[in-house]
Amino acid sequence: MSTRFPGNKLLYEIEDPLVGRDSIIRVVVRKFLNCNCFDEVVVVVGYEYGKVIEVLKDLDVKFVYNPSFTKGMSTSVIAGVRRVVKYSSLVAIHPADVPFIKTSTISLLVSVASTYNSGEGVIVIPRYGLRGGHPLVVSGELVRELLNLSEEELGLKGLISRKRDRVVYVDVDDPGAVLDIDRPEDLGVAYGALLRTSYSF
Repeated sequence: MSTRFPGNKLLYEIEDPLVGRDSIIRVVVRKFLNCNCFDEVVVVVGYEYGKVIEVLKDLDVKFVYNPSFTKGMSTSVIAGVRRVVKYSSLVAIHPADVPFIKTSTISLLVSVASTYNSGEGVIVIPRYGLRGGHPLVVSGELVRELLNLSEEELGLKGLISRKRDRVVYVDVDDPGAVLDIDRPEDLGVAYGALLRTSYSF
């Protein structure tokens, strides 16, 4: 609900090194579309969903409304996964306020996940320095386990903790994997971090 940001942060325009100037939500969605890794990109909406759908209406995405969005991020993950679980052997989960991820990082994570046994499944997580980031790429039987997430069991963090033996960290030269935008000042921090690295495809 953007409680730490004036207005709806997803509609705030930023300057992204890869796709140029656009709203945070469009930057994220365009990168997932541009990587050509997925059969479908699903946007889970809740707070001010009408405004979010409006700014994305020209992009090739599907929308899922989560009426329980105030109860935590796990409810949005479940809503999105429920939409695709019947026919997906791999899903990537990405919060919309982590816009500076590289398209090449998304492609790399999907490629790594695809090399493992699709039946058992893995959770592939990008790591920049010592920090794990986003997106999480989940494959195989673990996709269905996403439907059982709960805030009480710490959502995705809880699943990662319980399935440590199925977690694969991929070291990436991409600060965008760990730069989330919660407050306006986070943008200054993010731009500084990007300038200090060779941010390119």
